[in-house]
Amino acid sequence: MIRPLRAPRGAKALLVAAVIVATAIGTACAEVGLGPNEAAAIELDPFPSPSVVVGDTLRNIDGIVTPIRARVFNVRGDVITDATPRYLYADFNIDSALAIDSISGIVVAKKLVLTEKRIAARIGGSLQVLRTIRIVTRPDSVDGTSLTNVLGTTVPDTGRQGRESNSTRTLTVTVRNREAGVVSPARSWPVRFQLLSPANPTNDTMAAAYLVDDQGRASALDTTDDNGGAGRRVRVRALQFPVGAAVETVVVRATVTYKGQPLRGSPVRLTAPVRRGTGSS
Repeated sequence: MIRPLRAPRGAKALLVAAVIVATAIGTACAEVGLGPNEAAAIELDPFPSPSVVVGDTLRNIDGIVTPIRARVFNVRGDVITDATPRYLYADFNIDSALAIDSISGIVVAKKLVLTEKRIAARIGGSLQVLRTIRIVTRPDSVDGTSLTNVLGTTVPDTGRQGRESNSTRTLTVTVRNREAGVVSPARSWPVRFQLLSPANPTNDTMAAAYLVDDQGRASALDTTDDNGGAGRRVRVRALQFPVGAAVETVVVRATVTYKGQPLRGSPVRLTAPVRRGTGSS
């Protein structure tokens, strides 16, 4: 019996407790090892991309062919460095959409399917973990829309209210592909955003402005949704930007590539006007 089990990050005691419970209730199919070099859990690292183009190999955001990787843990939560996990296409009995080298972890998309597909990593005969990926057609173009509404900053700039009051609306781009002359959205494709003005190349959260997702978390990378859209908001520090009474503009660059080459229309320049507020929130 294949039993999924993941090692919790930074919580070795929980893994030990889970093994003790499994042993106490007699879970024979788990076959969890107790020695320092015996596998007790396996974890698949995040894939280099959320999708792979049909007819191509899985690549990272820079277009470099990159295998999937799994880590194997002992009962203490330590990585077993010489473990040799095996990789496989978990939906092989449904279709032949993916081909995976069981040793190297290289993934090739053979067939375009609409649903997400599952990839498995295994160690021994009892431990397995799954992660999904989407097969897509090649994206070929991107465009975006700037904001025209002026964001008026407010103080105090603290807590959730301050975060919402001092964040722009979402600056979005749309990634598309063309198949047999039909234009359709490019789904599950990575898009990189960078704040050019006020400049913040590392997306430092202590700077005058930085990029955030819809939940207000610092993030400069997004994945297109089913409509091909991706976006980021700009979180402004009300006491740092703008520096005067005049309206200033935040400038964001969105970059979309395939095999390391920019798509038509990339990079996209997105802007949003901001003015210093005069009152409190």
